Amino acid sequence: MNRRAPARVAAHLIVGARDEPFLDALLASLEGAAQTLIVNDNSPDPSAHAAALARSAFARRGALVVDRTPFVDFSTARNACLQVHRRVDAGEWVAFVDADEVHGDAVAAIAANLPNVPREFDFVDGYTWHFFASPNWYTSIERRMSFFRFAPAVRWEGRVHEQLRGLTGRRIALPYVYAHYGHILPPRRYAEKGRQYSSLGQSGEIVPQDQLDTIDPAAYFKTTWPILLPFRQRHPSAAATTLAALRRELAEQFSAADALVAAHQPPARRALNALRALNYAFRWRARAVDPLARRLLS
Repeated sequence: MNRRAPARVAAHLIVGARDEPFLDALLASLEGAAQTLIVNDNSPDPSAHAAALARSAFARRGALVVDRTPFVDFSTARNACLQVHRRVDAGEWVAFVDADEVHGDAVAAIAANLPNVPREFDFVDGYTWHFFASPNWYTSIERRMSFFRFAPAVRWEGRVHEQLRGLTGRRIALPYVYAHYGHILPPRRYAEKGRQYSSLGQSGEIVPQDQLDTIDPAAYFKTTWPILLPFRQRHPSAAATTLAALRRELAEQFSAADALVAAHQPPARRALNALRALNYAFRWRARAVDPLARRLLS
């Protein structure tokens, strides 16, 4: 591939009132993939995230821009990042990230190849493992927007599960998978997220405030235990320190998850899940058949 001038990539991140155990890991995983980090930090003052942001390579080289706009909804928070991006002229591409995700080493190669993405493509997608209850189990591997081309008219719409508007180009998915860890944290956090989404208009049952500390994981996640898939690959290297700490801190929760999976997965279910795991693996690995996808990952 004939390489063009390096792309300027800015990672856009929103953080709020909740603690973010994977924030350091996320930022470390982006060091070779983005030149600038733009953060909408809508947490209460003083921010609980300030120390992690200050430790990042972005802060050390003066490439961190923090916006402290109060939280209204998710599209407003992400649009605040777009406004900063325009103001500081942060580059041609945006890395779309969340604080509970951690990228693999290959993300740096993808970012380096962004100048070689044909103009008809506005989106570069990867795939994510969605871990659940412990780092030993995941629910699925889903396609995920990883980078999008910055344009003056681009904007986010929707209070929750926001959608990007203003780009009409094609998407390309690469044979690349990284990690989403938000659902390995305690059940209360999962329930609080549901309450927040409900307050923004998402339908569905929520856990009452006075029951958040008494959630029974066996019952609360009763439909999830049967479908969990064993994780037998390597976690992203940037997540190693955080995962080691959580394996100590949440050892009882992770052990209970293993037991609940065993109790809810008889041999027939395990066989069905093995087929599902093969299907997920085929879906993302098959992207290597596309010559352009292979080149963008090389």
